[in-house]
Amino acid sequence: MNSFADIFELMKQSLPITDTARKLFIDPIKPIKLNNNHVVLYVSNPYEKTIINENYLNMFKTAFYEILGFEVEVDILTPNDLTPEQRIKFCDPIPELEDDPDMTKKLETTLANSNYNHTFDTFIVGDSNRLAYSACKSIAQGQTGQYNPLYIYSEPGLGKTHLLCAVKNFVEMKNPGFKVIYVTAETFVTEFVNSLKYNTNDEFKNKYRNCDMLLVDDVQFFSGKKESQAELFHTFNELHGKNKQIILTSDRPPKEINDIEERLLSRFEWGLLADISTPEFETRLAIIKRKAELLNMHIPQNVMEYMADKLKKNIRQLEGAIVKMNALTLVTSVPPTISMAQNVTKDVLTDQQPIPVTVERIISEVGHIYSVTAEEMIGPKRNSQISSARQIAMYLINTITGLSYTAIGNEFGNRDHSTVVYAINKVKSIIKKDPNYRATIEDLVKNISNEI
Repeated sequence: MNSFADIFELMKQSLPITDTARKLFIDPIKPIKLNNNHVVLYVSNPYEKTIINENYLNMFKTAFYEILGFEVEVDILTPNDLTPEQRIKFCDPIPELEDDPDMTKKLETTLANSNYNHTFDTFIVGDSNRLAYSACKSIAQGQTGQYNPLYIYSEPGLGKTHLLCAVKNFVEMKNPGFKVIYVTAETFVTEFVNSLKYNTNDEFKNKYRNCDMLLVDDVQFFSGKKESQAELFHTFNELHGKNKQIILTSDRPPKEINDIEERLLSRFEWGLLADISTPEFETRLAIIKRKAELLNMHIPQNVMEYMADKLKKNIRQLEGAIVKMNALTLVTSVPPTISMAQNVTKDVLTDQQPIPVTVERIISEVGHIYSVTAEEMIGPKRNSQISSARQIAMYLINTITGLSYTAIGNEFGNRDHSTVVYAINKVKSIIKKDPNYRATIEDLVKNISNEI
C-alpha cells in the first residue's frame, strides 16, 4: 500500500461516525490520487456521490487537514464523470493509486509524524487489549516465529486496525526494505476477482506471496467466497512455509465465521488467538485524555470521568464524543462542563446514525434565527441583518466543519477569503464582549448539534 492509501485509511478511521454509516458509505470509496493539494476519490454511482458531498465531504476535509497539516480540496468521481477508457481503469479495482511523485516523501514524513497516525505510542493499553498489543509489539520488534499467525478478534471500533497499522509503521520505519502489506479482506477479494477477469493472476500472486509480512483486516469478509478462500489458503501456506509473519483480524473468533472452509479456519488457529474486549473504565479514561491532548483540549477530570463512565461500547464512540465536545467548546467559547458532557453522551448513546453537519444545514439554522433566506445570505445584499447572519454562518461553518476560508467564500457567492476572515474575527470579538450575542450562538450550536 502506498502513502496516499495509508493516509486515506487513517482518514476513514478518524471519522466520528457509526459503524453502519462507515460500511454503507465510507468503505466502498476508492482513493485515486493526491496531487497539488487535490484529493480525488471514486464511488460507483451518483447516489453515493450525492450522499458523500452532502453529508461527509466537510468531515473528509477536516480529517485530511488534521492528518496532513494542510488543506485539500476533495473531488468525488463516478462512472458518469469518466471516459470509457478511464472507466476500465477506475470502475474496477485500481491497479496502482496515483500519487504526485513530488509529494510522496512529504506524505511519508507526515504519516510518520502525524498525531493521528496509528502507532504503538498512540495505542492506549489496558487489561482489555494487553495480549493483542503485546503480541503485535513483539512481532514488530522481530519476534516473528512465536505467533504465526496472530489472529485478533473483537467487536468493531476496539483497535484492531490501529494495531495492524502500528505493526506496519513500526516495521517499515526500522526496516525500510521490508515489504509489509496491509489489506482489508474486501480489497483482497476484489483484487483477486479482477486478476482473473483481466488475466493478471500471476501479478496478484507475486504481490501477496512474495511479501515479508501480510496483515489482513476483517477476514470474516471471506465468508461464502469459495474461490477467494482458496486463494487465501494457498497464499497463507506459501508465506507460512517461508516463515513469513501473518496477522489476521476479525469481528469474531474463527469457529464463529460461517461458510468458510475448515482447512482455512484451522490455519487461522495455528498460532495465537487474541481477543480484545470492551475497554474497562481506566482504559476509557486514558483514551479520552489522549484524544483531548491531540485536540489541544483541557477537559476537567470530573468531566472526563463522567464520559468514561457513560460511554462503554468502543473507542470510536469515545473519540466521537470528544470531537463533538470540542466543536461545542470552540463555537461557544465555553469550557467543557458536566452539563455539556451529559448532552454529548446522550446524543452518542441514542445509537442513531448521526447526520453530519452541512453548510446548508448551518445556513438554514442561522437564517431561521435572523429571518433571512439562504438566497439573501449567499447573495450580494449587505443590510445589517443579512450581514450579521452571513458573518455568523461563516463563523459556524469554519468552526464546526473546518472548511477553508476560500471554500467558505465560494459557498457565499464566491466572496474573497479575506471577507471570510474578517467575518470570523468579528464574530469572535463580539462573543467575548456581548453575553446576549454569545447566547444566540449557543442556541444555534444546540440546534445544529441535535442534527449531528
